[in-house]
Amino acid sequence: MSDPIDESVIEKLLKDILSREYSIRGYEARFKGNLVGFGIVTSYYASEVAGITIQLEDLFISEDYRSMGIAQEYFAKVKDDFPEAARYRLEVCASNQRAIDLYKRLGFEVLEYVQMVDDQI
Repeated sequence: MSDPIDESVIEKLLKDILSREYSIRGYEARFKGNLVGFGIVTSYYASEVAGITIQLEDLFISEDYRSMGIAQEYFAKVKDDFPEAARYRLEVCASNQRAIDLYKRLGFEVLEYVQMVDDQI
């Protein structure tokens, strides 16, 4: 398992979401009025589908509230907010079989890509 995200990165992320300067949105996941999770979404043009791709960057639901339909509601809300999208895309750890099963039920397919990064932070 990877190290937790540095607090300074989280602070910058929240600042960037609130600034509306970037193509990034934060979503709250609520159950009976209580905040039980969150999601982060970005968008970009992808040549492989010749259209807008919505990247579901993060989705976290508190463990006590999983398997209660909250994630399905979250995905439905994102799709309602971005009807112009040609693709919805996400990343998931290969070891997170529960999430993979959920995403497949929601219509996602596995892409056989190797992810590479050159972090500048």
